[in-house]
Amino acid sequence: MSERPVTAEQPTEEPMTFIDKAAGVFYEPSRVFESIKSTGAKFADWFVPVLILAILGSLSGYVAYSNPDLRYQTMQIMEQSLNKRVTEGKMTAEQAQQAKAAMEGGGSSFLPILTVMGAFFGIFVVFFVVSGVWLVVAKFALKGSITYAQSMGVVGLSNWIAALGLLIGIVLSITMSKLNAGLNLGLFTQAGTLSKSHILLSKLDLFTIWGLVLISIGLGKLADKKTAEVAMWVFGLWIVWGLFSVFVLGGTFA
Repeated sequence: MSERPVTAEQPTEEPMTFIDKAAGVFYEPSRVFESIKSTGAKFADWFVPVLILAILGSLSGYVAYSNPDLRYQTMQIMEQSLNKRVTEGKMTAEQAQQAKAAMEGGGSSFLPILTVMGAFFGIFVVFFVVSGVWLVVAKFALKGSITYAQSMGVVGLSNWIAALGLLIGIVLSITMSKLNAGLNLGLFTQAGTLSKSHILLSKLDLFTIWGLVLISIGLGKLADKKTAEVAMWVFGLWIVWGLFSVFVLGGTFA
């Protein structure tokens, strides 16, 4: 009697848990995004990191007003911004003076609340918009077949890096008494916070670049493209948007 060859069954890999994905995005992102491709993105995959980022963004705004040194810098920046608008003809001197009086008077008590709430909800709005942008890039530029939910998963998981960077930035701001501090080249310049050179150098941030690398890996996995090819699109659009926001929008959305 002839013996049948014995074939070993291929072990099926268990789906990654939320904790596996949250930790894996730091040391094995390829496996994490491969999981997103095969099993889809879960609600918690994107919601939890974005929620934490929004909370940290609100905390950053609160610190900017609760710390005396940072509050002074914040008010100085706002006054500089008003003066700039007057110089550019976007606001009259009388309107600027009224705005300054409101900041120094009763209106200043609402600024921390507006800043905290604006940071919290603004981060969610930016997340949904950015997820849509990368979805368009993946579908039309990379010719990939991905869903908006998968794009949200990639962007959301990458926000773990942004959250870590923001947390370190808050600590640096408090210890160095420097507003909007972070691990970027803007930390080493003496130029004014509103200057174009400072804004551009601040964009060269360790955690921002790290996050863009993760997005390149994630979109590459979902669209079946090489990371280097995807990175050209991701970093290219990031550079274009950075230059546009600084030199055309004046750093408003920088």
